[in-house]
Amino acid sequence: MQERFEYALNPEKLGAVSSYLCDHTGVLRSGDSRSQVLPHLQIITPELFEAAQHIRTSRTNSAEQERRVPLNTRGQSLLAGNVFCGHCGSRLSLTTNGKAYPCKDDPNRIVKRVRYVCYGKTRKQTECDGQTGYTAHTLDGIIDKLVRQIFERMKAVPKSEIVSIRYKEKMDERRVLLRSIRADHTKAAGELEMLRAEVIKSLRGESAFSQSLLGSLIADAETKCLEVQQQLEAAQAAYDEGQAVLASLNAQYDDIISWADMYDTASIEAKKMIVNCLIKRVDVYRDYKLHIDFNIDFEQFSMGLDIVWIAA
Repeated sequence: MQERFEYALNPEKLGAVSSYLCDHTGVLRSGDSRSQVLPHLQIITPELFEAAQHIRTSRTNSAEQERRVPLNTRGQSLLAGNVFCGHCGSRLSLTTNGKAYPCKDDPNRIVKRVRYVCYGKTRKQTECDGQTGYTAHTLDGIIDKLVRQIFERMKAVPKSEIVSIRYKEKMDERRVLLRSIRADHTKAAGELEMLRAEVIKSLRGESAFSQSLLGSLIADAETKCLEVQQQLEAAQAAYDEGQAVLASLNAQYDDIISWADMYDTASIEAKKMIVNCLIKRVDVYRDYKLHIDFNIDFEQFSMGLDIVWIAA
């Protein structure tokens, strides 16, 4: 995980990863042909390369409404690209200006003020009844406190407990879905067999249905049975992937805990990346009342904190 942030914070490394795919991931290319991974040529893992590519792709679309990767990591603000006005929905942009505050020791003193301002309101693009701006250090302080509380909560509960609970929930969901679709399949198959049996009665002149009507009904039943069969196979495959689900949950938990270990001593650039990985969207209302949506990956371990209202 530390490597992912290094690539995010160092464009030179990111460019090198992208330019020499065959060298870094250990895959040789020739036109459309690809070799198997050659361990002796591999410098980074495919997962790390994909993470770097995701960061680059996310940054190319500056107009993206919801972004997990900040466009850049410069500056001292904690939020970047994922903070919005709760009143009109416009993105909050960062502004810096200086205001004169003379004092006895320095009559020319200029105090820099950093604020998140509603782009729609300042550009008169929206009918916004919210505040024009929010002091950056106040808003960032609320987010920083929340992030620390989340990490403390995560680290206070054993990994086995968090992962096993979430694993059981996910597998229970898949088991219920599989049972429901299996019942639908049994019902559809039974109806199809009943219609096919009716054909024999029709040939004997014992059925109330004509052969043409039965043919149409059987065709519809066969289509339905095929659709349910495909759903059943997909649900069965999802249920059978239990070990893969467990491995994924373990890996995601380890990522979050690694962020928790890094956060206190991390640079502002790294903290900005961590916050954007955790938080999908922040909507800010008057008096710094916040509505926070977490990223789906984090939601699996948030124990109900997927949507949070905070009043400063």
